[in-house]
Order: sequence, then structure tokens, then C-alpha cells
Amino acid sequence: NLKITVKFYGVAYDNTGVRECAPELDAGGRVIDLLKMVVEEYPKLSGLVFDENGAPIEYLSVAVNNVDILGLKGFNTELNDSDTVLVMPPIGGG
Repeated sequence: NLKITVKFYGVAYDNTGVRECAPELDAGGRVIDLLKMVVEEYPKLSGLVFDENGAPIEYLSVAVNNVDILGLKGFNTELNDSDTVLVMPPIGGG
């Protein structure tokens, strides 16, 4: 299993009440899998992370080890043990 540190900023922090959590993910786990797991643990994040179709919202900012996932493989970016993932939902509506 992979032990990942997830850090919450802005409204993500406001809706979880915690600065970070450390879920365990199966080997080969991707950012999208991690987000689903985090939303299960913190249901208030659901509308900040996923749209009504269950897809990640367009302006969700996620970084793995301080690298924006847009420069990696997006939400399909594979995670490694001890990675740190930053989750920063957009502020306000589009």
C-alpha cells in the first residue's frame, strides 16, 4: 500500500476542518482514486472536487510533490509511496 499525505487549502480546509490526512492507497493508485477516497472520508468535499456527473471539476487545482498535475498525467497521474498531494478547490463559482 501507498501512504500518501493529502494537504487541504482554502475551502477544502474549511470543509474538512483538517489541514491534512494520510490515507493508504493500493499500489498503482492514481490521483483520481485518491480524490474518491478522500471525498468518502470527507463528504462535504464532494461538490468542491467532483461535478454532478462524478468527474473532477474543471478548475480543481491538484499538485503532487509541488508539481501541478496538469504538467503530469492529470487525474490519471500515478502516485508513489510518501507522495504529498495538495488539494486546492477554486474559490467561488465560474
